[in-house]
Amino acid sequence: MRKIEIYLLPVLLLLLLPGSISAQKDLDSIIGITKNKIFDDPNNAIQIGNEILSNATQARTKINALMLISNAYLSKRENSKSLEYALETQKYLPELRSKRTQINVLNTIGMQHQQLRIYDKAIEYLDEALLLSKQIKDPDSLPSILGYNYTIRGFIYREKMSCEIAQNYFNKAIYQFDKINNISSVTANLSILTYNKGNCFLQTSQIDSARINFQKSIDYAQKVGANSLFAFAKKGLSEVFTAEGNYLQAIEELKEAEDASDKVGDLVLNQGIYKNLSDNYLAIDKRELYKKYFKKYSDVEKKVHIKEQKSVNASITNLIQDNKDLMQEKLSDIKTLMWIVIIAFIVLIFTFSLITKNNYKRFRKAKEMLETLKP
Repeated sequence: MRKIEIYLLPVLLLLLLPGSISAQKDLDSIIGITKNKIFDDPNNAIQIGNEILSNATQARTKINALMLISNAYLSKRENSKSLEYALETQKYLPELRSKRTQINVLNTIGMQHQQLRIYDKAIEYLDEALLLSKQIKDPDSLPSILGYNYTIRGFIYREKMSCEIAQNYFNKAIYQFDKINNISSVTANLSILTYNKGNCFLQTSQIDSARINFQKSIDYAQKVGANSLFAFAKKGLSEVFTAEGNYLQAIEELKEAEDASDKVGDLVLNQGIYKNLSDNYLAIDKRELYKKYFKKYSDVEKKVHIKEQKSVNASITNLIQDNKDLMQEKLSDIKTLMWIVIIAFIVLIFTFSLITKNNYKRFRKAKEMLETLKP
């Protein structure tokens, strides 16, 4: 089963929203309200995002509306729809002067490809964003940009390489986010990062470090009232107790996580909670409760599998289309090159013929002159 922590990223997109629609101040309050509904009511966030998109007149506003919709679909685990809206932002990029907004779009699309496990493509977008960030002159703008970029890289390198490499990027991201004060979305990001650091420590059997980071994640989540992040962190902490053989305490943490997750409706989160509850009830020989939660886990697993399969199919379709477009572009380039070669060859033949003809005329003239000089 895919690690559930990599699905926590939607909250990171909240960094992209503040200050991006100042040209249309009447939409500021709508964006502000909607940010708090992305996790608990993504369908409403999508509806509001579409309304903003239809009323927006500026490219930056349209981009942020598309990001909002993309974010909401991501929180629903509908990754293909999320990517669809993220990619749509690209058509507005030529109208932008703001380097920061361009970087935010590139980072977002990179994250979407990471969610679909198209890691090489994700790195391309992240590299492009990082390169563009060197043109940012305002130092206050960099922490959110770099923190976001490093976080996505951490997730990618954990999947492709190791937790040790990922931790390096998680720490870099935390260092950047710590420079930003009194922004709820940043606090949520810190909850995400410490949760994932805890998971890495748990994988390498560093139990105490895992416990510390899961507790930090819980504290950050409580500060912003993020039920989903709180539930994830509680689930993580329960795994520490399970590893120590303290199954009753693990169950207590999981029951708190279950209560919080009921307000969210996140299938992947519920899947993890039900699986851990079934395992812990089995460990203390509570057979009926084990069966109850294992059935819940199995039912949710089927739903998650269907959604993930749809996302995989959509990502394959996107890759095929990308390759088709690339192939057509290359064929066009080849045709252009062929015409250049043909024209160059014709010019070369014409020039060679002209030179040969002129040389022949000079030779004839010289020969005739030579004949007149003979005694």
